Amino acid sequence: MKPSSNSKWQRLAIYALLALLLIRLLAMWAIPLTDTTEARYAEIARKMLETGNWVTLWHDYGIPFWAKPPLSTWTSAASMGLFGVHPLAARLPALLLSMAVLWLVADAARQRLGRDAALASALILAGSLLFFAAAGTVMTDPALMFCVALSQLAFWHAMQGRGTRWGYLFFAGLGLGLLAKGPLAIVLVGMPIFCWVLLRNGWKAMWQRLPWISGSLLMLAIALPWYLLAEYRTPGFLNYFIMGEHVSRFLDPGWKGDKYGYAHATPRGMIWLYWLGAIFPWSLAMLVWLARHGKNMLKRSADNDGWRLYVLLWSLMTLLFFSISGNIIFPYPLPMLPGCALLFVTLWHGSRQPQQGSSLPWLAMVSGVLLLLGVGLQWTQGQRYFRTQQLVIAAWQQQQPAPGSTLIFWDSRREFSAEFYSGGKVKTTQKPQELQQLLAAGNSHFIVTEQRDLPSLPADIKQRFQPIARFEVMKDQMLLLRERVGKLTP
Repeated sequence: MKPSSNSKWQRLAIYALLALLLIRLLAMWAIPLTDTTEARYAEIARKMLETGNWVTLWHDYGIPFWAKPPLSTWTSAASMGLFGVHPLAARLPALLLSMAVLWLVADAARQRLGRDAALASALILAGSLLFFAAAGTVMTDPALMFCVALSQLAFWHAMQGRGTRWGYLFFAGLGLGLLAKGPLAIVLVGMPIFCWVLLRNGWKAMWQRLPWISGSLLMLAIALPWYLLAEYRTPGFLNYFIMGEHVSRFLDPGWKGDKYGYAHATPRGMIWLYWLGAIFPWSLAMLVWLARHGKNMLKRSADNDGWRLYVLLWSLMTLLFFSISGNIIFPYPLPMLPGCALLFVTLWHGSRQPQQGSSLPWLAMVSGVLLLLGVGLQWTQGQRYFRTQQLVIAAWQQQQPAPGSTLIFWDSRREFSAEFYSGGKVKTTQKPQELQQLLAAGNSHFIVTEQRDLPSLPADIKQRFQPIARFEVMKDQMLLLRERVGKLTP
């Protein structure tokens, strides 16, 4: 599916990329923060900005969040510091990092295969469902993808003798990766590189073309100070983060040590199904195309420098690594998508069927159309398909609560979107004694509860409060209760 080298195709490709960017920006503005993942990371970043503590991530005030390093939180907090505390600002860094990955991939494709291949690789990556969804989403994975892509492509450029700066960028990417996701970043970068060097016997060249000593010092200078400070501020962090999050989480499907949720137990090998969804619609188009042209294409795309093997290993090793894990979630294939896009465009470029390239921009728009449908659902169906407490908090704020007031959620589950949209003024409990204490403080005259939890409210409190608004949040009926006027505390 080699794109035809003409200005009409290039214009169509550029228009498709611009359309995808505009749709992503629209969705970032229109769709509220949703629970649990995105709202939780946005609220952690908001707390970082509020407290001014740029070392410790806070799961709640006074409770550290040890599950992730700070890079994505730093970027979201800095963005909200510049542009204001709202979802678009919290999401912006993920979009910028994703665009940087697009540039790295397109530049590598351009240097090797030309401008048409650069545009095709950008279309393939930008149109992949997981990449498009993650770009502009508050979570740690876009930062990890950027760091992995930077190191993988910097290593390749360094091995081709394109300057010492690429060697230092390789180690800088590893240092940033340690701050994005931890040692996992080194594993994801190191596995394909190790296998590639082993298969091609390139140990000598790798030693000569990378600044191992000064580069390693650069990597440590980037990452080590934060790890030491984090352990100093909240002792126990390193043991939980290294042994719990990087060993037990992946090897033990029944791991019970998660402090901030629960382990996502999945059948081993589930990552391959996640991958098929991650690269949609290319997962369907590529299978059809390979069945028709794969044999001839593989012969024509042979190379002498190991490029095809390199991007193939980049695409496969992440999947193989997570195949042994019993705890995975759908974003895990994200770091291999840039390699997958380069592999696809390399194979297509060898097909010698230029007329087939015209379908790429239209296929890339499939993810954009799906996201537009999501925006339409948000505008027409309210909160039926998105779990967010945005409207609940807006209704509470319209009641003009007194300065310093808190809103109590009578629930066993924290709603991080409520905490974000309220500016941290939400308290969650389902313990009668704690509820009484919060009410006795005299600054809480509103309660939010699900309809099914209303009977569990203590009887005396239920008599003091009356429903004033009802909201549908997915399948739940949320009630906003206000203390009866005659019972308000002076």
